[in-house]
Amino acid sequence: MERKKITAYPSYADAKKFVHKLNLKTQKEWQRYAKSNKRPKHIPGSPEGTYKKIGWKGYGDWLGTGSISNQDRLFLSYNQSKKVVQKIIWNGKSLGSGTDFGDWSKSGNRPKNIPSAPDRTYKKEKTWQSWGDFLGTKRVAFQNKQYLSFEDSRKFVHKLNLKSRKYWEEYCKSGNKPDEISGSPHVTYKKEWKGMGDWLGNGRIANFEKTFRSFKEAREFARELKLNGAEEWQLYCKSGKLPNNIPAAPWHSYEKEWDGYGDWLGTGSISNTVKSKNYLPWPEAKKEYQKLAKKYKLKNLTDWKKFRITHVKEITNLNIPAEPRIVYTKERVWRKMK
Repeated sequence: MERKKITAYPSYADAKKFVHKLNLKTQKEWQRYAKSNKRPKHIPGSPEGTYKKIGWKGYGDWLGTGSISNQDRLFLSYNQSKKVVQKIIWNGKSLGSGTDFGDWSKSGNRPKNIPSAPDRTYKKEKTWQSWGDFLGTKRVAFQNKQYLSFEDSRKFVHKLNLKSRKYWEEYCKSGNKPDEISGSPHVTYKKEWKGMGDWLGNGRIANFEKTFRSFKEAREFARELKLNGAEEWQLYCKSGKLPNNIPAAPWHSYEKEWDGYGDWLGTGSISNTVKSKNYLPWPEAKKEYQKLAKKYKLKNLTDWKKFRITHVKEITNLNIPAEPRIVYTKERVWRKMK
């Protein structure tokens, strides 16, 4: 069998001179050229292998572009790089995050001796610490932060005398919160967490964390108040006198037992569940509401609340409820009337 003739390649320097004249800009362009019929047989298609130990310095040198691949590039040390980066002012401010660094790097202002991905480059060298250290912000990634114990943190927060979640969130954004106090305590102290009321020390408990009395016991309490209707009940709830174990929205908490405010308060009023059997069905009732809205220029729920007090007889004669969003719950009626 005739042996295949082995092509003798020129020296690295001579081959490189030929390639420079092609004016190829990237490794991909070279690979496309190498696979084409244009490449002479005496020029290797994989020069990095052919000239590995006899002159190879990377595709930047091979193509004549001067570009150097990251693995061949000589970067500054971690400490030298961070000194340079921490002096950078870009878009009027210092680089404050990995995202800022990435945007700055893509802008074309990054020196070639600073890696585009320092977290990867210096991680391989085992010198990388964190973006906070590299950029000089001293910020620590959430998963690496060291916080005070739950008890010590809560004692600190109690002294702030914050009244609600809203004030806590404003405090966290103010810049006054120490780094050792978590801004997301419900996540940091998941096992110990007992609610924002416990965290702030105001004693308030979120509804979803409350344990309410049984329906029968809660109803007995409500009836003892001698209130005359839903509006008086709502005013009472807003007064701050409502016990934590009595729900402000009993129709929601006791959905199965609920039979209206007449039953809840003991006034004897007929529940909307019973009344709804005599009202017009929603498609017909909706048309009546729209006629009233057009006739009296009612634009929203506030307008309707005022109207239903002064036009009780007219609403009754139309055989529609004064509170459609309660009666027609299946139709989810709580939008603006058009």
